[in-house]
Order: sequence, then structure tokens, then C-alpha cells
Amino acid sequence: MNVYGEVFAGFYDRRFGAYAEKAAPYLLRFYALLPDSLAHLPILDLGCGTGRLALRFLEAGHAFVGLDQSSHMLFLAENRCRRFVLERKGRFLQEDISRFQIGGPFGMVVSTYNVLNHLESEEKLRLCFRSVRRCLAEEGRFLFDFQTLRGIHEWASTESAQWEAEHIQCRGELDETRGTACMHLKGEVEGNAFEEEIVNYAYPLEKVIRWLGEEGFKRPDFFRIDDLKTPLQEPEKQNRVVVVAA
Repeated sequence: MNVYGEVFAGFYDRRFGAYAEKAAPYLLRFYALLPDSLAHLPILDLGCGTGRLALRFLEAGHAFVGLDQSSHMLFLAENRCRRFVLERKGRFLQEDISRFQIGGPFGMVVSTYNVLNHLESEEKLRLCFRSVRRCLAEEGRFLFDFQTLRGIHEWASTESAQWEAEHIQCRGELDETRGTACMHLKGEVEGNAFEEEIVNYAYPLEKVIRWLGEEGFKRPDFFRIDDLKTPLQEPEKQNRVVVVAA
């Protein structure tokens, strides 16, 4: 599981935070259409990062709990959502998302931006699913996005980018046999250097379906983040899918 350092956490927030901002309206609309019995329950976010998604749910009136392994990401999340943390509506906890016990029930458990692709084995994915099942409300939903085998192939690229006082170099490596991709990141922010390695693991979606079922979830559907009503007919042809399970 990837754990990010202090310099990269700030860089990530500034340069890679857009996905959570774009996903938030779709996820809020999706949750609003779920049974009324879930409306008062909190949301749980696995791999909450710097709290951009959390803030949108908290501003909409939902209690929110975020889990992440990076203390530096959590520090930024707490600062971003400080008013709600002080009001005890938002909590951010350092936890391993492959194995956690956090009570509940939660009306929805979410995970975005390929976080579950960071889990490096079937065992860890299944433990994550089991942990979610324990804390999810009876009519709640487990919603996570997932990079497909096709997606990690395109993700493992090599490029560089430059901003004022910031730059980054990305070098990707792909192991098609194992279905893994590694991104080596090296950069500098206002004179502070960082190096990080992000590894994503893709699994055939038919296996993900089976593992979810064996951990107590009903057969899931696959969607696009911008259309959570129309199931995908050929999800493996997408770079990233959203999995919705109950």
C-alpha cells in the first residue's frame, strides 16, 4: 500500500486533487437517491487523501469518516475540514484499509482514484471487502472506482511536467504478466525534493465480482463515474470503472 511523504502530499493535493472534485457531485447525487433510512448515516471513505471529497460531503450536511495510511495526507485533510472536525462531524483516522474495524453503520462506503488498486493481493482485497461488509448499513452501498487491466497499461507512462517552483518526472513500468504497473515519481517543490513509488494492481473484473460475492455482497454492477445509472456492458474496455455493490 502506498504511503506518501510530507512534500509529496502537498504536491499531490495541488496537482492531483481534481479527480475528487469532479467525482463529488456525482457521488452526492447517487447518495441522495438511496433509501431515506440512510440519509442520517455517516459516509466512510477508504483512502481519503487530503480530504477534498470529504469536504464536499460535509458541506452538504453529511457526517464523514476518512481513512488513510499517510499521516501527511490526513494532516492536510483535517486542516481542510477543520470546522467540521471541531464540530465532530468529520473524523480522519490513520488505518490500513485492507483490515480495519470502525463500527458503523455507514450509509455508503466509497473509495476513489484507484485506491483499491493499491492493494497488492487477492487476500488484501478480500479483507477490505470483509471490513466494509461489517460496517455497511443493511441498505447501504459500497462504491469504489477501479483501474482495469487496460487502464493500468495506459497509466504506466513516462512524462515530465513543470510548474512555477515545482516540477515532476514520472517513469512508468508495466508487468503485463502480473497485471501490475509501477510509477516512479521524482520531483521538487520550492527546493524540497521528493521521490515516491506508486504501484497499482489490476485484477480481472470477473474475479472482483466473485470475491465481492464470497464476502457477502450482492452481484455488483459497473458504471462510469459520470453515469451511475447505466450499467456498463463491457467494463473491461474502460480504463477505469466504478463498482457499486450492496
